[in-house]
Amino acid sequence: MLTMATYSMSILKKKFQPQKILSGMRAMVTSFAATESTIYALATGGVRCALAVIRVSGASSSTVLQQIGRFKDLPEPRKAIYRKLYDPTTKEKVVLDHGILLWFPGPRSYTGEDSCEFHVHGGPAVISSIMKSIATISGCRMAEPGEFTKRAFLNGKMDLTEVDGVADLISAETEMQRIQALNQMNGSLGKLYESWRDRIAKCLANAEAYIDFGEDENIEHDILKTTEIELRDLLIDMRFHLSDKRKGERLRNGVHIAICGQPNSGKSTLLNFLCKRDAAIVSQVPGTTRDVIETTVNFNGYPVVIADTAGIRSTPGDLIELEGMRRAVMQALKADLIILLIDPTTVCPTRKLNENLISDEIKKIFSGVSTTNRKD
Repeated sequence: MLTMATYSMSILKKKFQPQKILSGMRAMVTSFAATESTIYALATGGVRCALAVIRVSGASSSTVLQQIGRFKDLPEPRKAIYRKLYDPTTKEKVVLDHGILLWFPGPRSYTGEDSCEFHVHGGPAVISSIMKSIATISGCRMAEPGEFTKRAFLNGKMDLTEVDGVADLISAETEMQRIQALNQMNGSLGKLYESWRDRIAKCLANAEAYIDFGEDENIEHDILKTTEIELRDLLIDMRFHLSDKRKGERLRNGVHIAICGQPNSGKSTLLNFLCKRDAAIVSQVPGTTRDVIETTVNFNGYPVVIADTAGIRSTPGDLIELEGMRRAVMQALKADLIILLIDPTTVCPTRKLNENLISDEIKKIFSGVSTTNRKD
């Protein structure tokens, strides 16, 4: 008697045919790589610095390396070599710079293609001369933004979650952003989604095996019940994963805080104190702040976007102040957290500071201001 696992595996192999799918994908990637040109770009920042890295990827990478480095034979892979770099357009030995060369034959490279790197001095003239020299070699062109990572994805070096992690890591400004991006780039999300896919595939195979063979073979009668339990558990796992209250998004884009209150309640002073600089003008004149002033602050590794808003009162001085009040309300409505500042001199001295007082102050601030997305 064959077991349920045997039926499940036969269904999986017949229906999904992973080897056939992978072969087809490799054929598509090979076709893509064969028709694409060799790309090059400055991999480091475009500012004046001590060192710069120029990356080349594609079928002509070996030609670029040999012509600029004047190699008869390609150097040893993944070994740094100090070399003079020459202009490939002249027979004379016109030296462009002295630098470190690295050769990465595919598929053991970042993009999965033949690649090389030039570690040179970071002066604009040096970088420009080497880039122009590479451009003269047949089949080479400047890379588009993100094209090296795009080729890495198309060549199966990383999945989409890892690609997203690379972008987040490059953009990371705080320690916690770096940790989150690095975990994603290392495949933490991809492994989770792969496990979900495997569980769904197994449930599908069990259900199809029961439908196809349940009447003819001795298959466990509770297999559908077991499959239903597994699917319910999977649904719980997915809902738990999605119910993180946008923690990852907040960490990536920053927690948005709006400082609201009446004019001259200390909003701009608080903003300057939190960001430790004079980001907003502080004045005794009511209505000094007319627009939303945003600044990003690093709080113990967490990015926080703090917005100073125009003071809100029932009698605005002019149309410009009224527009500033409207923008202040809109900023408060989309903020993750609102800091409400209250001038104690405007509050009845017999009232205690409690939730009712704060609620009344919020209603005062938001009442009478027209917004297009008004929320209670």
